[in-house]
Amino acid sequence: MNARSFPPLWIALSAIFCLPSESSAQLRRPGWVTIKREDRSKSELLGEEGAIYLEGLVPKEVIVQVTAAVPAYGTLQGDRWLGNLIPDQRAVLLAVSDRAYRVRAKAKQGQVAGWVAKSAVAGLPPEFEAKLEAYHARFEAVRELIENHQIALGMTLAEVVQSVGPPDKRSSKVTAAGRTDSLEFISYERVPQNGIGYDSFGRPYTTTQYIEVESGRVTVDFNDDLVTSIAESEGIDLPAGPVVVPPPVFLY
Repeated sequence: MNARSFPPLWIALSAIFCLPSESSAQLRRPGWVTIKREDRSKSELLGEEGAIYLEGLVPKEVIVQVTAAVPAYGTLQGDRWLGNLIPDQRAVLLAVSDRAYRVRAKAKQGQVAGWVAKSAVAGLPPEFEAKLEAYHARFEAVRELIENHQIALGMTLAEVVQSVGPPDKRSSKVTAAGRTDSLEFISYERVPQNGIGYDSFGRPYTTTQYIEVESGRVTVDFNDDLVTSIAESEGIDLPAGPVVVPPPVFLY
């Protein structure tokens, strides 16, 4: 097993806040509970049913070779002819279906992005489509977990941090079986502390100060950069059954 290094440990923020919010508001909640975060950007490309679009799915462009002068169409049904592609050129693979490939390439009419016959596209390994289906299925499962700020067995460190934020603590253990890295995510709750203040005329008034108090924690163990266990220390209720995602799929 290869030991992998983790990013530097992030330090928790200050424990005392003076914020005029509800006493039940939580600053961060790890594991399976929701935390407030900004929406991630999504592609606005309208996809056709049954096709897997590579934009926003794979980390880099997939380059293929156009081998014949074939027509390109705007839809999988062969509607809206866009032009005839120039043969013997490199193109960018945009989407895959069971019937055709969508590519961006040069046609006699100019640059187009359309669906072409699979027989006119070369340069993909034989197992590419099967791997892409598995990659897409895992991507969708992990994306749903991240949108709900959850952790599952089989997620990578980067996916866990994207889902629930940076860890508060980190530790590593090396045994005869190999290395295990543990990350700890601490949940905090704002608790009100009431006091008495005085205005410029000496009149008393009530003041409220919120302090940050630990309310729960979750420990996540990693083996070879994949989550192998999720432990609840206190204050967080994990689901009764484990949720597991498949290991990462490598397309290239």
